[in-house]
Amino acid sequence: MAHIISGAAGSGKTTALYSLLKTDKGNKVLLVPDQFVFESERRVADELDEKTSGIMVTGFMSLAEKILKKYCPRKIYADSTAKLAIMNRAVKSLAESFDFYGSAAKKPGFVSVCLSGVETLKSAGISSQKLYDIIAEDSTVSSAPAHFTDKMHDIALFYSLYDKMLTELYDDRQDNLLLAARTIAENDCFPKNTRVYIDGFDSFSGAQKEFLRAMADKGVDFTVAVCTNDSGAEIFSECDKTKALFENQYAMDCGKPQKTEYTKFGDSAVRYKNDTLRVLRDLLQGGKAGKPADPHGVTLAYSRNMSGEADFVCANIRKLVRCEGYRYSDIAVICAAPAKYRDAVRSAALRYEVPIFADLPEPVSEKPLLRYLDCLLCAAEEPTGIKVLRYIRSGFARIPSDKKEGKTVPLTLRDQHIVEEYANRWDLKNRRWDRPFPHITDDAEKAVENIRDKIVSPLTEFEKSVRNVGGKELVRRFTEFLFDKADISAAIQGKCQDNSTRQLRYVKELTEEYNNLWRNVSDMLTSLYETLDDTPMTIGELAALIRTCSAQINLSRPPKVLDSVLFGDPARTRSRDVRAVFVMGAADGAFPGIRTDDNGIFTADDNEFLAQSGLDINEDEDAEYSLAVLDCYKALTLAGEKLFVTFAGEPENASEYVGETAKLIGTDIVNIDELPPLYLMESAKSADRQYVLNGTALTAPQKRAVTEALTECGRENTAISRQERKDPAISRINAAAERRADGADIHRIGETAKLVFPSSSLSPTAIEKLNGCKFSYFLQYGMELRSPFDITMSAVNYGSIMHYIMKYSFERLYANAKDNGNPHAGEDTIKQLVAEAMTEYREKYLLGESEMSAKFNTLYRALSTAAFYLLKYMTAELENSRFVPTYFELTLSKASSVDEFDASPYSFDITLDDGSTQTVTIGGTVDRVDMAYGDDGSRQIRVIDYKTGKKEASLSRIYYGLDLQLLLYLLTLSDNNKDNGCQPSAAMYYPAGKTPLKDIKDPSEELKRGMWLDSHRETGFAVEGTQQELERDNYNGKYIDQNGKQKYECLYSATTIEKTKLANLESRIAKVIKENAGKVKSGCVGAKPVSENGVAISCKYCEYKDICGAGISSATDVNSEDAVAFSEDIVLSEESK
Repeated sequence: MAHIISGAAGSGKTTALYSLLKTDKGNKVLLVPDQFVFESERRVADELDEKTSGIMVTGFMSLAEKILKKYCPRKIYADSTAKLAIMNRAVKSLAESFDFYGSAAKKPGFVSVCLSGVETLKSAGISSQKLYDIIAEDSTVSSAPAHFTDKMHDIALFYSLYDKMLTELYDDRQDNLLLAARTIAENDCFPKNTRVYIDGFDSFSGAQKEFLRAMADKGVDFTVAVCTNDSGAEIFSECDKTKALFENQYAMDCGKPQKTEYTKFGDSAVRYKNDTLRVLRDLLQGGKAGKPADPHGVTLAYSRNMSGEADFVCANIRKLVRCEGYRYSDIAVICAAPAKYRDAVRSAALRYEVPIFADLPEPVSEKPLLRYLDCLLCAAEEPTGIKVLRYIRSGFARIPSDKKEGKTVPLTLRDQHIVEEYANRWDLKNRRWDRPFPHITDDAEKAVENIRDKIVSPLTEFEKSVRNVGGKELVRRFTEFLFDKADISAAIQGKCQDNSTRQLRYVKELTEEYNNLWRNVSDMLTSLYETLDDTPMTIGELAALIRTCSAQINLSRPPKVLDSVLFGDPARTRSRDVRAVFVMGAADGAFPGIRTDDNGIFTADDNEFLAQSGLDINEDEDAEYSLAVLDCYKALTLAGEKLFVTFAGEPENASEYVGETAKLIGTDIVNIDELPPLYLMESAKSADRQYVLNGTALTAPQKRAVTEALTECGRENTAISRQERKDPAISRINAAAERRADGADIHRIGETAKLVFPSSSLSPTAIEKLNGCKFSYFLQYGMELRSPFDITMSAVNYGSIMHYIMKYSFERLYANAKDNGNPHAGEDTIKQLVAEAMTEYREKYLLGESEMSAKFNTLYRALSTAAFYLLKYMTAELENSRFVPTYFELTLSKASSVDEFDASPYSFDITLDDGSTQTVTIGGTVDRVDMAYGDDGSRQIRVIDYKTGKKEASLSRIYYGLDLQLLLYLLTLSDNNKDNGCQPSAAMYYPAGKTPLKDIKDPSEELKRGMWLDSHRETGFAVEGTQQELERDNYNGKYIDQNGKQKYECLYSATTIEKTKLANLESRIAKVIKENAGKVKSGCVGAKPVSENGVAISCKYCEYKDICGAGISSATDVNSEDAVAFSEDIVLSEESK
């Protein structure tokens, strides 16, 4: 006999079922979905007290196993790893016999697709023999396309072989329901007065239906709770089908139809304490209900990203607990895409200190330990740079110890860094690393080679030892390698100890997690060893099999605390007495989403053909969608008091349910990103985060309100811990608010500055960075964050090579120029010098041509073309100049002197905030120093800087401390040597731009005449009345235009500085350097970049622009009135020229 309890969500169906269960004196079984067994057991224990001893709470599989254990003893059950290994063997042995799949059988993931397909068939109660019979006999299949018949034949082929191999070693749980159904038919498995109470099911699989039918035929009675209000509403269509099963097929007693009893609750609403939620439920069912006068209790919101959504959810959970007396266990978070949202929710939960239990399967494959095993096997199979680097980055790699023989030590971050940097420098990522690195010349490079050998040698030895061995032996040797060479035990222990400085509770949890994880890995390797045979298997095949197996193994975690928020998906989350529900990810296309396990082997057409032959594999698409809609309905109607629905994106991304709900109950959809920052500040950590994200938007009173509110809540509510009330974040926010209110700089590192910036020596490049943006300077020179150097034709490397060629060539061309004058340099001489310089540079700093990439070699040759024409132009200009190239790559360092020419660095004293003084020196290297010798023995200095890009001379930029390098060199050298008759003449940028590839074999006319016109003019600064100004005409380039006429183009655009104002310029440079250096040394490292015409100059090529988040609003523009006035005062007017 069947007793059907029906009703809408929240009507009291389950409560009624438990009441009947409590009064039933017979043999009772409570049958629920597997994921709800624990919750149901707890409810039975809570509500039925001592009378529960006769109640069995179980799922389908567990009940089937109990029956089979008693009446049909079973072998060991195959786990997912054993099944995959056996399917792998079956597919491998049949690969040549497939008519449909062919080469697809060798693709990664095919084995798991096959296994999923077989398990789908078993779940539907379809054997391989049924498939064979349908192919051979059914007229529907015979009329289907040929490829369908071939496909079904291939599936039946690997299905039958898989089953045969599996049963030789194991039993399969997937077979249990059908076997149990046959066992029930053949035996008296249940007492006469047995009643099965069924709750939580919306539909049943084919095998489950067979199992229920077998029980009904044996006289078992059913009491089933079904979610339907008996109105025929579309939303309940699948539940109505389930109800019909019990009315028509399962209402039997020993094969005779029996009367069906009904308990109908209709639209009763005992769950809801909030009438708005009842109205919403009725509206979702398609019923008619009046719009509530007040939509209180339902909140709809969206954010531009999942992180904002998660913050909103966790902040409101804290508000409910802190202000309304909720327990965390009164709250559930239901997410349409929980795997996608999991990280964002966990991160937010930590910030808001919300205990969350994620009722989600967590594949082992996502864990770092499994990624390490995969990286290890891939690197052993083919030790290329990319694969070895992935292996050493995995975090578990260890190398032999130099101090203790037979012991290993972890590969440190420093070791990883220097190996990766070397690989980048020499472009080694795509080469094999099982041979020594090239270009090992010094101790540092020998250390890199030593690390490479220690990493790769064990891997190559392992690879050699397993060539041509069978799968079973490969697994055995791999396991030995993990313990003997990779020292996996020490690696795991080290991972746990890395966190020993954290709370002991966290370390204990981490240790338990790794122990649990390793047990799963160990079981997986054991299953592979027991299942595989002597068929040869490669390392790559083993790696692929382990990837597939680990993706099927899920970790289960019990809640860390009993009072925690439940986090799950719409299909799996059911909980009683939930007061508040948060539905996340309610975006269009995801809520509802099709609830199906896409096995990838049966298409919709396949399902249709098979259904016509009487084999129903899956629910049809309409049924799947109906079930997904039902899941949404249950999620939105689960809460008794409050409902929050959120999604990420724009308002138009909302699910139809969100928009309809807003209209039906008359509420707006809140933009989370536009909420006041105070709204999301429910803990010290969240307050700190909101300050960082919205610091510029908060006023000082708002920030003070944050701390006052948090402190007050901490006094009145135990929800905020005592430790949290004392959290430095609150003090930091308050102090920052006070400083901002006073107009002070809020980004300071205080006393730490002395540790971060211990050196008192600066380079001009560092000064440029410091003056352009103190925060960027702090990251590069304080925190030492840098991108790895590599040997590619980047702007940096192009400049280094060009500088080397210039130095090499000028040293040889102008060795005797002081006495004999600047010589004429012919084209052959220049070509020879360039060739010699580039050969020497390659020998010193690069690999041979065959060792470098074709792209690099092509660009290297292009550089020689550019260098030739650049030298040709420079030497021609120098033939008519009194300037003699004298010093090359001149280093400004302490007590440095070359031929009695003082090359000491620029130095100055600064006073720090604490009153102490510090001497700072600015050294560096000048590309070239030219001297113009006067007849009276005087000397004029010109400094040259080769630039591969466009460089403009701007005194307004100088005013704010940018582009100081050349002028600083000129003024320092002139001041150092003024007693020897030296005076400043010019600081010039010489173009050394890259050559287009088209100009390598057929140089353009522009390139031949040695100039790049507007984008490559010589720029810089010249002092009024000096030799540089007298030689302006030397910079006219002669060329023939397209009409055959000879023309001249002036390539000189230096800014002339009034001689009497030179001291003013030097004073301004000294002032801006001292001010900014003093601020940084005192700990002020604010992200306030200097801008020009609305563009932050320092941000354009900054490596750290994604870190600071600085806006143009915080920048100082170089074209300010003060800077322009300074420039106009320094520059020689047109009237004076």
